[in-house]
Amino acid sequence: MTDESFHDLVRAPKVALPGGPRRWVEDSFRLLADHFGTAVLRRPVVVPDEFVPPGYDGSAAAARDVCARVCEHLGIPAERVHLSFRLEKVAEAAELLGSAMLDGYLDPEHPLSQGAAPGDRAAVRTHSSRLGTASFEQVDRIIEAELAADEDSLLPFLVRRLGADEFGAEVVRCLLAAADPGRAGVVHPAVQAGPALGRWIDLGAESPGIEPIPGHCAILLRSDVIADPLKLLAAVSHELSHELLARPAPPWASGPLEEPLTDLCALFHGFGVVLVNAAVDETTLDDEWVHTSGYLGEHAVAEALALYRFRQHRLLRDGPLLPGWHQALDPAPRARFAARLEELIGGPPTVLGW
Repeated sequence: MTDESFHDLVRAPKVALPGGPRRWVEDSFRLLADHFGTAVLRRPVVVPDEFVPPGYDGSAAAARDVCARVCEHLGIPAERVHLSFRLEKVAEAAELLGSAMLDGYLDPEHPLSQGAAPGDRAAVRTHSSRLGTASFEQVDRIIEAELAADEDSLLPFLVRRLGADEFGAEVVRCLLAAADPGRAGVVHPAVQAGPALGRWIDLGAESPGIEPIPGHCAILLRSDVIADPLKLLAAVSHELSHELLARPAPPWASGPLEEPLTDLCALFHGFGVVLVNAAVDETTLDDEWVHTSGYLGEHAVAEALALYRFRQHRLLRDGPLLPGWHQALDPAPRARFAARLEELIGGPPTVLGW
């Protein structure tokens, strides 16, 4: 693999976008504008160095203040958002729970197996390496330890919700593997997805044994995200965009393209500079693993931000087409942003003086 192709790979969308990134971004941008209205484009664009208060110290309290500002910018009542920086522990317990649920799935008499065809259970038995690796007692021990350290009445709900997701995802993976062993394809090992920085959970959803909280959500973030305000902004703006797209949920907002659409939603609401600059951690390009953030990838986000600015300028006519905030973009995506703007208007934006 050449250096150039690797360079493009780490900056490309994480999933294939129908019609290619430009066509998909244009079509999806239109859907977002129809759903949220163009008044959203009148909001100021978030520039990280201006949005994060001076003296940000990386503490949980400082991170909560920043997250509250993101809620305010997005128009989401902060009191309806339950924030946690314990994603690692919740995810650990949820993964164990999902694995324990797989064992119950193989028992035809177990409630988890209801509705499952014998062939489905056979696929799990054949293709899952997680059978017999966990117990419900292990999950309970983690929850009890976490509750003892920091009381959180939502913890059992969060673990059950994520555990059910883990279980369902593993069943689907096994069914796909049984149907077509080569379906997964080959991914360059240096750009495999790392651990998620955040998760959004609808607290109004039904969950056995837990009283739902209609209209509320939980945002779980990794504990190490709060040390880097750019990563914090990228993670929380993405997760809160799930909340924006959920109430009410348009029919086109779910499915295999939900995550890149959520990136685009955050961009549409003013967080494009954040998503561009957080997309690739340049300091890791020579490491074994390249750290990336988001689902659209740096190239597509930079060009989507150009479309955002093009549409915004047509609405506001607010001086030069190249806005002052474009200087906050990292150099490479800044050049791509300006080049895409030039294509959109049929000439250099500085020459046209927009």
